[in-house]
Amino acid sequence: MERREFIALLGGAAALLPSQTNGALGHPGRTPDNKLAGSWSFVSSVDTRNDGTLVDRWGPNTRGMLMFDDNDYFAQIIIGSVSRMFGSKTYCAFGKYTFDADAGNLNLKFKGCTIAKAVGSVEERKIVLLTADELKYVNPLTASGTVAEVVWKRLV
Repeated sequence: MERREFIALLGGAAALLPSQTNGALGHPGRTPDNKLAGSWSFVSSVDTRNDGTLVDRWGPNTRGMLMFDDNDYFAQIIIGSVSRMFGSKTYCAFGKYTFDADAGNLNLKFKGCTIAKAVGSVEERKIVLLTADELKYVNPLTASGTVAEVVWKRLV
């Protein structure tokens, strides 16, 4: 993916996120009943293959951001290490989400994604930890057929 295509995709995703600032809890756009709302920075993603082996899918120096707003929109981008064969590994997605805090279920409905078959689909994430500063969820079935445990740190 060329840099200008990437910037256009990120700009398009940001344009779909309605702006809202209500100042609740000292964070723009976050209300007490939506602990996900805000911006999160990528920390790690460890995939478990069918044979039980663990894989650091993104490699060292990975960067990413995940944003949720109070109007049920999300945008996500992850940029992994550069491979000599394939260039940078980039994942971008945006769309709508629902979150059941009691059950720990996060459902993402993809309106756009770098994985074409994901567009229009709904995928579930199981929240295993959600604090003021940390989000950890499990993706039970990644596009590569693994189970991923992903950790994010709150920015805002």
